[in-house]
Order: sequence, then C-alpha cells, then structure tokens
Amino acid sequence: MATINPVIRKSKINAKGECLIFLRYLHKKQSTDISTGIKTKPDYWNDKRKEINSTKGINKSKANEELIRTLAKSDKEKNHKIKILSEKIMSIVRDIEREEEIPYPQIVKGRYSENKNGKEKRASLLDEPLTPMIEDFIRLSNKSTGTKQNYNTALYHLKEFQSYQNKKLKIRDISFKLYEELSYFLLNELSHNQIKDKKGISDNSVGTTIKNIKVFAQYLIQKGYEINTDLSQFKVVERVKPIIFLTEEEVIQLYNHDFSKSQRLEKARDLFVFNCYIGLRFSDLSRLRKSHIINSAIDLRALKNQKDVFVYLAPIAREIFEKYNYQLPTISEQKLNKYIKEVCQKAEINSEIEIINISSGNKEYAYVPKYSQITSHIAIKTFITMCGDKGISPKSVSEITGKSVNIIMKHYYGIDKISLRSEMERAFG
Repeated sequence: MATINPVIRKSKINAKGECLIFLRYLHKKQSTDISTGIKTKPDYWNDKRKEINSTKGINKSKANEELIRTLAKSDKEKNHKIKILSEKIMSIVRDIEREEEIPYPQIVKGRYSENKNGKEKRASLLDEPLTPMIEDFIRLSNKSTGTKQNYNTALYHLKEFQSYQNKKLKIRDISFKLYEELSYFLLNELSHNQIKDKKGISDNSVGTTIKNIKVFAQYLIQKGYEINTDLSQFKVVERVKPIIFLTEEEVIQLYNHDFSKSQRLEKARDLFVFNCYIGLRFSDLSRLRKSHIINSAIDLRALKNQKDVFVYLAPIAREIFEKYNYQLPTISEQKLNKYIKEVCQKAEINSEIEIINISSGNKEYAYVPKYSQITSHIAIKTFITMCGDKGISPKSVSEITGKSVNIIMKHYYGIDKISLRSEMERAFG
C-alpha cells in the first residue's frame, strides 16, 4: 500500500538554520523524496504530528501576542500547502492505478515533475488581471437578480480598493493578505455613499463582500487556476440584525387606507399586503398565476432553491388576487422598495424603531420611523412573524416557505411585543 509522509533532512541546513521539507512516498518497500519547496528550522518541526509549529516554546504574553498570531498564521498556510501537495501526489498514484500500472516511486515522481513543469507554465496565467475575470463570471452567472447585485457590489468594492492602493489586482493576489487589507479598507476607508464625510461600511456589508470574493475564488479554481490559499481563513463576519416586520394590525391599517387617487401607490400597497399573507420570494411572486391555486392554496416550486412551496390563500390575499383577475401588478423590485416606503408613510406606519449600525465593532444607534425601513422583503418577515403569532410551528413555516428552520428563526421571525407582553402577563400577572 502506498503511503506519503512529510519529513525533514536535518543533514542539509542552510545559512538561516532551515532545512527543506520533503514528502516521502513509499510503495512496496521502495521510496522517493519529493521536495515541497517549504523550509523550516528543525526545532520547529513536529515529527509526531508531521507539521510546522514555530510558536513552540514561546511564552504567551501581551508583549508577544502579535508575534505568536503572525507565526501561527504562517504555519497554518505552510501546513495547508504540504497537505495539498500530498493530496496531489496521491491523485497521481490513483491515476496510474486506473491505467492498470504499478505506481512505483520513480514513476510517481516523474509524473509529479511533469505536472510541476506544467504548473510553472500555468503560473504565468496568475498574472492576469482579477476584475475582468470577475466581470465575466457575473455576466455568465445564472443567479437571481439580487445575487448578481451582491456580486456587482463586491466587484465595485474591489475596484475602489484598487484605486485606493493605486494597483491593479491580479489573480495571484488572492491571499490572506488581500483579505486583511480589503477588510480594513472597507471598514475604515471606503467612502460612504449616503453620508458625506463618513468612511467605512457596516460589518455585515463587509461580510457579504468577503463571502462573494470566496465565491469568485472558487470559480477561478474550477477554471484551473491554482490558488494556494486556504479560503477558510477568509472569515465572514455576520452581525444579527433586529428583525423588522409589520404587525397584523399595521397590515390591515395599510390595506384599509384609501389610495384610489394614486394607482401607482395602490398597486404597490396591494402587492405588498398580498405577500404579507403569502410570504413568497419576489421572483416567485412575479410569476404567480391562477393555475398555481389548488384547493384554496398556492402550490408552486420556488425558482431559487427548487423547493415546493404550499401556502393557504388567506381571505385578504384572495381578495387582492381576484381584484386583479389573478394577474398581480407588475412592478420591479427596485420600484416596489421605493413606493412601499411612501405607501407606509401615507398610511401612518410611523412608530419609531431603533436601528443599530455596527462597523469595526463600534455601534451607532438611531431612532427612525418604521416606514423608512420597509422593503419588499419585509413582507416575508411579516408573514413568518404572523404565522408564529398564530401558533404555526417553525417546522410548518419551513414547509410552507421552503426556508430552513434555522434561517427562519435567525433572520425572519420577529417578536410582536404586544403578544410578548400578553404572554408575560399570563405567566406573571
């Protein structure tokens, strides 16, 4: 059976006191050593765990905390590379076995050298500019409009970062260093689109961009570019935001408001209220037809995740659907997000809510009228919250909406404080 073990040659140490790490390939008592190109000091090599540990023997203290963090990060990257090279050699072994040949050490080493030479030729491709490749990825992507908008935002952030550094990014620049520098730039230096003289965006916005850069990197790996960076180090920070929703009383207040003088606002109101009782993604809402109604319920397959969605057609939702002869108004999501704020303002959905913005861990608080925060997506959160208030279990809501229970509880299910107060009064009153 073939085995691969990382080893060091203590007999060959350079002027810096370092020696090379090799991968020793053994098959039927024959072996060969294949250089990884990675060097370490012999004292840093953990022969039992077969990995580098340059923090060994360093006493932890405030003074050397940063040094230990830097060394540990470097060790992790080197150990990851050793693991990747081991996997590549085993892949060569499997290829030889599939060819019904015996993977003798010299044959495996020869194949590895051929692949390495090819890799060196491919390395020049890593000098290609990064952003045009991302533009191609977005253009060819079959993702939803909302996902593509997030991709384009990440691309915009990369271009702004390039201007800030006065340097065009190349594919080879995808590294932990890029992650650190880009994160700092987005949190502290990126000009704010909405507030003059303010710099930096929220932790969640940074997290979304980092998440999408990981998507771009995976795409490049699939295209054959050898990005030797452990993408798991690209940490995606996510701060859980307060869940904004309308109470059922507010939904009814909105539905009963007279918008007969403005067809534009009336249609926006109807579409929003309809979805407060149905809870569909906008992509599914826009394609809803009478044929989707079976036994007083909407039964369709969601476009995004191809999961079945089954939801009872509540009386108000049925009234609205029949009002438009089962053909809901056609409004773009962007326009609906704009109109629905105006609709809610006119219907006096103006109770104050607290907004917390977190950037670099710093919190900023503000009180704003609820109507200013309403978007088409709030209809789904309202639907899920009303389901909870009516005693429908999260598991059932998951079956209705096609969203996981975890996602529902984390991002969609708000707590109606009036209902909460009633429960507390029953318990303690």
